[in-house]
Parts: sequence; C-alpha cells; structure tokens
Amino acid sequence: MKTNVEEGTIVAEMAKKIASGSVIGRDYHIHVRTGVVESSETRAETEVKGNISGGGGYSSGGYGSSNPVSGSIESKTTRFQNIFLKDEDGDDHVIELVDFLIPCKEGQKLSLFIVKSGGSLRGPYFRAYNHNTREHYENTKAVSSEMFPMRKLVMATGGVGVLFFLGGLFGDGGGFGNGLLSALIAMVVSGIVFGIAGKIVAMIRGSNVRKNPEFAQFVAGLARG
Repeated sequence: MKTNVEEGTIVAEMAKKIASGSVIGRDYHIHVRTGVVESSETRAETEVKGNISGGGGYSSGGYGSSNPVSGSIESKTTRFQNIFLKDEDGDDHVIELVDFLIPCKEGQKLSLFIVKSGGSLRGPYFRAYNHNTREHYENTKAVSSEMFPMRKLVMATGGVGVLFFLGGLFGDGGGFGNGLLSALIAMVVSGIVFGIAGKIVAMIRGSNVRKNPEFAQFVAGLARG
C-alpha cells in the first residue's frame, strides 16, 4: 500500500481519464479519483498587511494637538483542507486543497475531478461530488487558472519589449538607455492588455471544460447511481 500526498495539483495519470477536448488552441483532459474519506481537517490562515501612521501629538498647559491618522490595513484569509482518502484500488491519498472546501466526513464516498491542459502531467482539482449527500462542489477559479495562456502571454509581452527596445536603440536620438526605457514601458502596458485578454480566454476555455459532453454524462451517471 502506498500513500500519495497531493498538494493542490496531482499527477493526473494516477487517476482515471474520463474526458478530453480542445478549445481555443489548448487541449485538455479531465480525470476522476473516487474513494472513501478516512478523515478530513480544515484550517484558515489570515494574513494582515498595511501600515498606520500619525496619531502622535503633544500637550502643553492642558492644550494639545495630534496628527491625523492615515494608512490602511488589509487582511486576506486563506482556507485549507486536508482530505485523507482511500481510493478504489486501496491506495491512500492525502489531498491538500486551498480555498476549495468540500463538506465531508469519515466513511463518505467522494469523486474528485482534475483538469490538466496541454502536455502537463499535473492539474488542479476543480469539482467534487459527495455520493452520500448527493451534493456537487465546484472551484471555477482552478479551471480558469489551469486554462490561462501564461506561456503565450509571456512570449507576446517579451516580443513587444524586444521590438520597442530595438526601436529605441536604433531610432533617431536612440541609445541603450532609451531602448531599455521604451521596452520597460511597452512591456508594462502590453502586459496589462494581454493579461486582460488572457483572463477572457481563460474564462471561455474554463466554461468549455465544465460543459464537456463526456464529463457532463459521467457526472449525470454518478447522480443516477
């Protein structure tokens, strides 16, 4: 018997492939892992950052003054869940999820779905089904993140940077410093534009993954069973 620790993403080939597809130039595969929950634990971590300044002052003869308080404090809470699962082959898995909580308890049967894109061997859990409660749980952000065109975004941004660097270097009154400054400005602007476009592409791809006919048929079969 072996125990696999899976931190958010897993080697998809270790689970059963149930669907494949392609959308906007990206191939993807959906896998499923089914097993019985041995135990589950959750925790939350809160990160606080920011600064507060001012508020000091002085007092003289019963009179005083104070400086205005300025600044801001931001907090972010991240939720974690560890699910100890024994799969249908008798292998144990420690599944570590981030901001994707699946209500479950010992003895319940779960099916967890993984999506991987391109030639990657790993992918995130994006959906779960509790066979006992007949409830579905979905992590849409995980799908969009997996389907985000990061490589093309980096290549496009880098390409724009090179073009502007060469233009600034060899253009009228150009030089290395001028080329470097032009490239940095162009990369920042194009990075923002391409980033927005990338998010739109990722959303369309993610929607296609979730609506995959083979996947939908498999999920419907779980509900009937």
